[in-house]
Amino acid sequence: MDRRLEECYDALYERALALCVEHDSQIVASTMLAQALRLYKTVLDEDEFKAMVNTVAETADQIQPYKASKLH
Repeated sequence: MDRRLEECYDALYERALALCVEHDSQIVASTMLAQALRLYKTVLDEDEFKAMVNTVAETADQIQPYKASKLH
């Protein structure tokens, strides 16, 4: 499972970088976030979804920025 997670992460990261060449990085980020939340809303029940969103909010200060300069 770790290998599959890493492959998925890498593929989405590469796609995000490519999209940031064509679009503003905030447009890409907001679209990815909207899609991720919709996916979570689809596969989780309401309590699980709320818990996941709360966990993200509570740990937001631990998120590290990308080092790629072309994202700005």
